[in-house]
Amino acid sequence: MKTHFIKIFGRLSFFIFALYLSGCDGKAEVLSTGTFLGDPSLNDGGTRTDGSDQGQIYTVTNIIEATNEIPEWSVTDLPFTGPRRNLGVNATDSQWPFKYTFTYPPNNYILGEARLLIATSRDSSDTEGIFVDGVFTGRPPASFVSANSPQILYRHYSCAGCSGATLPNGPANIYYMQWALDHYKINTVNTFDLNLNDLINTTPLTITNMLSDGILRVVSGDDAVIQTDTATASRPLLITEGFTISKTPLTCLESPVYKISNEYIHADGNSISNSAFTGTVLSPFNSWSTPYSTFRSVEFFYDVKLPKLNSYANLNTSFARITMNMKRTNSGSAAMVINGIGIDQDVFDRTLATAAVESWSSDPAARSYWNSFITAIPADNLQYTVTLDLVSLLGATKVKELLLQGKLNIAFAGPVANIYGQNNSSARAFGAPVNGPSLVLNGNYSTQICAVPDNPGSSLNGGSVVPTDCLTDFSAPIVSSIQVTSITSTSASIQWLTNEGSSSRVGYGVSTPSTVTSDVVTPVTFHSVKISGLQPYKFYQYNVRSTDACSNQTTSPTKSFRTLR
Repeated sequence: MKTHFIKIFGRLSFFIFALYLSGCDGKAEVLSTGTFLGDPSLNDGGTRTDGSDQGQIYTVTNIIEATNEIPEWSVTDLPFTGPRRNLGVNATDSQWPFKYTFTYPPNNYILGEARLLIATSRDSSDTEGIFVDGVFTGRPPASFVSANSPQILYRHYSCAGCSGATLPNGPANIYYMQWALDHYKINTVNTFDLNLNDLINTTPLTITNMLSDGILRVVSGDDAVIQTDTATASRPLLITEGFTISKTPLTCLESPVYKISNEYIHADGNSISNSAFTGTVLSPFNSWSTPYSTFRSVEFFYDVKLPKLNSYANLNTSFARITMNMKRTNSGSAAMVINGIGIDQDVFDRTLATAAVESWSSDPAARSYWNSFITAIPADNLQYTVTLDLVSLLGATKVKELLLQGKLNIAFAGPVANIYGQNNSSARAFGAPVNGPSLVLNGNYSTQICAVPDNPGSSLNGGSVVPTDCLTDFSAPIVSSIQVTSITSTSASIQWLTNEGSSSRVGYGVSTPSTVTSDVVTPVTFHSVKISGLQPYKFYQYNVRSTDACSNQTTSPTKSFRTLR
């Protein structure tokens, strides 16, 4: 993925950013347009730089492989009533216990996020449940839940036939099942990427106190077999992402190579609330039931989840294919748009596109593949099953860049605006199958696993806040290592260091950093502020502001980042 550098060229009546792409010419756009501005990136905040002697904030990723079984647990400890199975053993009405053991960094470390990557599937009954370190969630059958396991501390599942007495700890959490309903085809092995925070958010637990003992026990139940060492999955993984501070580069090793294999279902519409074409815009289902007569388009998108890594340099996409049923009404010119990139046949009327189409491909290979794909569908208004290979269309590098935007927005326009699914692909509500185009994504990844420096006096623990003589202190805090982390479509976290204890505020905005967060007055030297309520796929300007005990304030230079789709 190409690296981007955005430089501010002065404070005019509006801000204009020039995006420099490695190896090609950049283009300048007014920031408030929220347009593409070049190839996508997870973090357009620029490179991190050190100041004074504070050191630098580093993102640290760790990948822990699960071990089979939880041998220290007896049958009565297990959360389900079905027989216990080894990982990879296909069965129904069973349970698959496994655990992660690791060394939790003792100091100079803050855990930011933890995710479970488990390769499993769900059947059409939608009655799977999962147990994670005392927390039981999901939608298991009532008869399959252990009533006496001493390991179940929080019963937050939902199931038919469960009485109120079986849910003593409050609201049900169906995140595990809802994730499957929103993302994956039934009866298909997929790598469920489960955020640990979302699995425990109905409890008083935090991921830090859950993982700080260096062990995480997990049990999957009912028909959700945990696959391992198959063509579609490596062993179950626990991926943690945290932060450390070091004055020297970290010592890192390359992780093993792990696989990606998922079949995603579509969602109707698009994720940025701006259609790619004018005129009538339909969903796949409605497009099929409504005969094509005049120009129209069909829009849908995929909520693609990729492993959270500190670098995506070693993320490889072997193929990404959309399978669907299509009708071609006539031989007129057709176009498609994927995340703002338009590909069309000759003589297509591009004036029918909106500002959501940020560029039209001039790549001869892409246009040739698109033309071949369209003309291979007979123009007889009959149904044909087709597969659009995105790697053949755009190349593996561009597909990876688009995937890193967090969503794949797809639009078809012209006489192919009849799109439907190939077989039942999901049940977005329990027991309600739907059809839709599906995306099959295969690939692999690895990442740098870095050691956390031993520094019990690290700024991550609050740092040294020395009382100041305000009669002589006129020096503002020195700000360094400013960075953006945990970027989503609607939020981001800003982090920085100061050389003395000071407060924390962030200014941000689409055109200027005019919105300012509440002042966190507790004096610290490591600062982290989350901003939310952002718009998808927009460039935001931001700066950080710190004030010491003597009212000396520093406002950093303005930087930028872009939210995901």
